Amino acid sequence: MTAFTVRRTATAILVGDRPPHPERTMLVEARGALLYWDALDLRAHPAAEVFDARAAGDWLWEVYGPEALTGAGTMATEWESPVLDAARNLAFLHWAGVWWPASHAAGIPALPAGLLRAETAWYTAGLEHLLDDDTAVERALAEVDLGTLVSYPEAADLAAGIADLADSYGVALRDTARLRPEDWALAAGGAEEGLAVASGSAPIDWSLVPARTLDAAGEAAWRFEHRSGAWVLHVAAPAAPDAAPAALTAVVDTVEIPLRLDSGTGTFTGEAPAPPDFAMRLGGGRPIQVQAPGYAADRSEDRAERRAALIAFARDRLASPDATLTERAAA
Repeated sequence: MTAFTVRRTATAILVGDRPPHPERTMLVEARGALLYWDALDLRAHPAAEVFDARAAGDWLWEVYGPEALTGAGTMATEWESPVLDAARNLAFLHWAGVWWPASHAAGIPALPAGLLRAETAWYTAGLEHLLDDDTAVERALAEVDLGTLVSYPEAADLAAGIADLADSYGVALRDTARLRPEDWALAAGGAEEGLAVASGSAPIDWSLVPARTLDAAGEAAWRFEHRSGAWVLHVAAPAAPDAAPAALTAVVDTVEIPLRLDSGTGTFTGEAPAPPDFAMRLGGGRPIQVQAPGYAADRSEDRAERRAALIAFARDRLASPDATLTERAAA
């Protein structure tokens, strides 16, 4: 049974509370309401912000049951329905497209992007009647590439269903054959090393970079070395599995070092001349931070615990009987 407090304000009916952090928020933008699931909360039913009770009334009973939201105070429900299951799966897939903590270090594989888009489109179509976007299905189908599903025999039924949906909605699907990545382990290699005088590392702060860019459980490392008659700072940060190139900058002390993705080593690397007095400032250790333009730092003291909890959640999902097709293919 799921129980929530129900509060009424001048503009909305609030069912339960939003998840406490963005990286835990699984969301469906529905007609007249926002539905929130907490990734770390096992309850089947979502919290909600109902801002248009008339519009939401057409479908809200499918999520909470026909007696839901009849008054203020508390609400308890054991309601089960295919719509509730589909809505939670859609919320999860949207969440996974942004927050899935792929990590070589933690053994969390990247989710197959093509399967993720196809499964998202399938659940979007099944919930079209309650979504706030009248073109949600067409837009989701436009992101699907059937060629990415060929390597997954378990996705044959999904591919056929997506093709039928595309015909019904008049969407021309892409069909670009691609190879399936069979091995997402880090490759050996890297830049030639000089004589290292000092080095250091720090956990990656994932609030400072786009999702699926850096390894969610990795550490960025710097090395102060003498090479070819010059003092340089070299930085390496492990990329997430299946990462795409991104404009990242490492900051070591006061030195900014542009990084680029080296697909051969699976790392973002870069180096820059060290300032003349850098060696004099090594006594207290030098912090390192990797960031992307426009991302604000998360200064909360519990961010390491929050990251660990999300990695544990992803690991449990991969072995769960409730895992989506996308997760089962990745495991």
